[in-house]
Amino acid sequence: MEIKNLTKKFGKKTVFDNFSINIPDSKISFIMGESGCGKTTLIRIIAGLDKNYTGEIDSLNGRISYVFQEPRLFPSLNVKENIELVEKGCTGSIDDILKLIELDKDAELYPYELSGGMKMRLSLGRALYYNGDIFIMDEPFSALDEKLKNRLLPIIFETLKGKTIIIVSHNIDEANKYADKIITL
Repeated sequence: MEIKNLTKKFGKKTVFDNFSINIPDSKISFIMGESGCGKTTLIRIIAGLDKNYTGEIDSLNGRISYVFQEPRLFPSLNVKENIELVEKGCTGSIDDILKLIELDKDAELYPYELSGGMKMRLSLGRALYYNGDIFIMDEPFSALDEKLKNRLLPIIFETLKGKTIIIVSHNIDEANKYADKIITL
């Protein structure tokens, strides 16, 4: 995927000015930088959620699974129902996804009964169930404790092997361990 001459402004504030970068297909790219530098704005543009910019984005083809920085869950639906909302794209079942994200014993709980880390895992599970060709994730692991991350991240990245993965993160250790490319804004 190639981004060419991206210019993005919010009023008089310029976030990107003729910014160009190549994001490798079928690899893991981490986008890093100080708070407020445009990381989330960049992935929103890549995902087509923000179309108010100039420049070009080439080779963005396929279904996009997106994990927002904050969990976007339906409070009246339990864990399993929140995953079922999306069109199934994976070859596995919801039960497989629930086991992968370690929420299999919590499938009947509602969002108000979940911790912040459980809510983020649910958001990840929904994205995994949709099974896009491109995974775009905004701080998806920040609410998880270290032990849980150490168990889940290798499994998640193995599950997503061969897909284009773009992750916004502040965690340099995770980036150094998993990224094929680190993009610093």
